[in-house]
Amino acid sequence: MAKCGTYTQTEMACELGVSQSTVSRELRRGRTRQLDYQHNYYEQYIAVSGARVYQENRANSHARNHHKYSAAFFATLSENLVPKNGLRLHSVDTFVRTYRKSHPEERVPCTKTVYALINAAVLSIRNIDLPMKTRMRPRKKIISEPKGRNAKHLGRSIEERTQEVLSRETFGHWEVDLVLGKKTKNEPVIITMVERKTRYFLTKKVWGKSATLVQKGVLDLMKKQGLEQFKTITTDNGSEFSTLSLIEENFSDIQVFFTHAYASWEKGTNERHNRMLREFIPKGITLRPLSYSRLHAITDVINNRPRKIMNYATPAERLQEELAKLKAA
Repeated sequence: MAKCGTYTQTEMACELGVSQSTVSRELRRGRTRQLDYQHNYYEQYIAVSGARVYQENRANSHARNHHKYSAAFFATLSENLVPKNGLRLHSVDTFVRTYRKSHPEERVPCTKTVYALINAAVLSIRNIDLPMKTRMRPRKKIISEPKGRNAKHLGRSIEERTQEVLSRETFGHWEVDLVLGKKTKNEPVIITMVERKTRYFLTKKVWGKSATLVQKGVLDLMKKQGLEQFKTITTDNGSEFSTLSLIEENFSDIQVFFTHAYASWEKGTNERHNRMLREFIPKGITLRPLSYSRLHAITDVINNRPRKIMNYATPAERLQEELAKLKAA
């Protein structure tokens, strides 16, 4: 019928008992460029070409439902994304990558597909089980400039930091912040420290946020971790950090820098890790019942969580690599 040239697609469809769209797709698949004896090109439908294109398309097609993927993967996914004892190690992305690496023989969906299945309520996991997803907000497209009229001068400005700190190519540059509980008098706080290259996280609960207690808490964390692992410390210009620059007087190899006012994004690594900590310690609750062992367990979970930005290595693994370099040096 195609070679005859007198049939329309509708007439072909009626003759074959199929939809007109089916005929149209088949003619498109089998359309082949030919050369006649006078070296002129023309297009012609060839059934063999159409069949070959169809088979190639089928071979490259992907499953449209979760039943075509590994059942063991989805069973393990539910187990790993539901917190045990209030602790959850993996996100959807890190679990997909970890499982795929350890089970190369299984058919595992990509991260985007898993999220699509969760949104479609196909899996036992729901969006409410993903604490970070329910709290996501649109990112700012334009970063605001540092502002604040009554700028405090507590020490070295962040503008004095070298490019070495910004590039994250060397180990030993840390950011410091506080995580608060209830905003009441004599409420304990958590000091958080993050190393910029390895993303290794340190925490310590202290019973107050006075400058003296915070400075002592930071020094305790540094001594416990090892002073040789510290080159610079970056923090904000809050009054609780007003005496932190005194560390330079006792340890000349360590420099302390302060961000601009209202510019928390200048120590964004620490802010991101504080957000991870909030998965386990929500805002507005008192930190008094929080035990030191519980805080240590939460910190371990964060340090053993694979990170996409580090090719799915964990901060704990990257720290051990850096410590091995220091030991070899």
